[in-house]
This record gives sequence, C-alpha cells and structure tokens, in this order.
Amino acid sequence: MPAPENTRRIFLVRHGETLYGANTGGKDDLTPAGYQQIEALEVMLRPTALDAIYASPLERAQATARTLAGGSGVPVTTVPALREITPGDLSVLSAATSEGVAGFLRQAIGYFVDPETRWDTKYLGGESYRDLRARVWPFFTELIARDDWRRVLVVAHGGVNNAVLGRILGTGEPGLANIEQDFGGLNIIDVVGGRPVVRLLNFTAYDPLKSDLEASSMDVLRAILETGLG
Repeated sequence: MPAPENTRRIFLVRHGETLYGANTGGKDDLTPAGYQQIEALEVMLRPTALDAIYASPLERAQATARTLAGGSGVPVTTVPALREITPGDLSVLSAATSEGVAGFLRQAIGYFVDPETRWDTKYLGGESYRDLRARVWPFFTELIARDDWRRVLVVAHGGVNNAVLGRILGTGEPGLANIEQDFGGLNIIDVVGGRPVVRLLNFTAYDPLKSDLEASSMDVLRAILETGLG
C-alpha cells in the first residue's frame, strides 16, 4: 500500500566505525570495516529517491554521507548543528602521542556510560546534554515544518541521534535516552501530519539480526581502541 501523500520520511543514520582520529594521523575517517558497514546500507537505500542529504561537518559523518550518496547525484549539505556533543578543550586531540588521544576517548566513553551523568553534566567541560538537544532540535523542527521534501537522509552521531530520538519519544531527565546507536545504524522517522513518529530504530544493514552486536556500542568502541591503540 503506497504511503499517503502527507507522509514524509527521515532516514537518520549514525556514521560508520571510526577510530576518531586515533592511530590515523589525526584523520577523522572511517575504518575499512566502517566503509563496509555503510556500503551495505547504501545498497539497501539505493532504490529510494532522496530529495536531500544532510550531514554533520565532522569527517566521519561526511565520509558516511558521501558513501550513502553513491551515484545518486544528490549533494551532501553540511549542517554545523549536527556535529557531535562538543568537549570544552580539544587540544588533547592534537597530542603528539596516541596515548593522549586514547585518554581523551576513554573519558569521552565514560560520559555516556556513567550512571551519574545528568541533564546538565558537562561533557569534558564543554556542552551538556541539555545544550546538545537545544542545538540539534531546531534543525529538525525547521525540516519537519517544510513541505518541499518527501524523503531525506540525515547523517549524524550517536549522541546527536540519541538526543533527537529521545526528544521524539518524550524522554526527559537525565537526558540520555536508553537507546542504542550502533555504528552505521539506521533510524526511520516518519512525519505524519507534522508529527514525527519513530518507525525503525537502530537497524544495521551489515548485521540485520545483530548476531555479532550483542555488546553495546561503547563496548565495541573500547574493543576498537584496544586493537587500534593497544
């Protein structure tokens, strides 16, 4: 049965696997496994006619968006508001040793897994989760209010997607919704009569039944760091 004319769809994707610039000379790119994850999703999305593709300015999201665009000819529009939650001091990312980057990433992981993280807890002295949602949600409000699109793709990050999905699902304090976002995970948000509704949550084209994804995304990231950084 075809969708009603007033139903529109947002494909919200988390970028593929990355080392976040660690052990890669600071380049915030996808790993080979990350590209395989996104290429599997691109095959599934290929028959879908997209009106626009929006992406965070961070390279891991840009690489994901370019891969998903494939040969469609749809340009990638960069949206600064879609960047991941921002720490207070990024200087550690330019540390000369991989240990400095690893230490930063361990603290970053801790923010998302610590049960003491609350709505106004600062992320490494930077944005709080309240700040993140306040920054990200206006983009979706404006997108939902427009009627010049039918199908769009949005590529962002685990924290950003959590904020968006949590807002739609109505979660409040402490702000971190109990929603998993695997690398390359696809969420579908349908807009029906101006109301956003979650249709699909965290689908992974490269492992549809998540047979190898029983660990949380943070545990997966820890394993990646142990392999990539020792």
